[in-house]
Amino acid sequence: MKKIILLTLLLLSAVNFNPIFVHANENKKEDLMKIVSRFMPLNASLISPENPSSTPPIQLYDFNHDGQKEIIFTYKIKAKDYPSQFGSIVLKKHNTNWRKIWETKMQGVDLDFSGLVDITGDGTKEYLFGVTIGAAMGSELQVFQWINNSFQKIADVPYHKMDFVNGKQKVGIAIWQMYIGDSYLVDVLKWNGEKLVYNEELYSKYYPVIEKFYKEKISEMDAWFYWYCLADAQIKANKFEEASKSIQKGISLVKKLSMEDVIQDFNDLKERLENKK
Repeated sequence: MKKIILLTLLLLSAVNFNPIFVHANENKKEDLMKIVSRFMPLNASLISPENPSSTPPIQLYDFNHDGQKEIIFTYKIKAKDYPSQFGSIVLKKHNTNWRKIWETKMQGVDLDFSGLVDITGDGTKEYLFGVTIGAAMGSELQVFQWINNSFQKIADVPYHKMDFVNGKQKVGIAIWQMYIGDSYLVDVLKWNGEKLVYNEELYSKYYPVIEKFYKEKISEMDAWFYWYCLADAQIKANKFEEASKSIQKGISLVKKLSMEDVIQDFNDLKERLENKK
């Protein structure tokens, strides 16, 4: 009997308190919207980035670790005859009032990325803002570091696809640059204290992702450009024997097509391989 009474009380508690929790969350969202709407540029609307997936247009993060989170929101100003404008604004609370302390904006066709990642390894996440310029041109990534209660741009990186690689303290950025069609040349960049530079250790750690990508592509279509990009990745990851086989496979495919300039490209890869051994 006691168990039945206890179960009943628990069910009643769930029914009574759950709506309060939902209502509180809704009020919080409404409050954020009211704050953000005061700083929204003319003719702008909130927009969520394509990446990271499921990221809302309004994000919160305590950049200076004072217990009060700053507000970051992303917006779009749609244009008819030229690329739209995408922007991001950061609001900081001073006493009881919110103020705009920073803004960035860029023209493009889509907002690809808006997120927080600790690139510098200083314990405070950097803000990354990426706008797609066009299908062929790809996207432009801007990396901002929090310094003296505002942001300073520390990197500007073009990319077509982007991923992250966890390292010791710092997070590396895997940059995929379009080669031909849906093939890409990949570099992994890491902050060296002054700028983002190629990092062989993180590349080797990330290599299985690249290899899996090209093995799947090759299984669907045995194209020379997949072998070229795979060989490039294998050289960078010190997979010398595998790279040699990929180069030979690529050359055999290209010879059938009589593409002399591409054969030279593979020969250049072969030279890179020999120099690195």
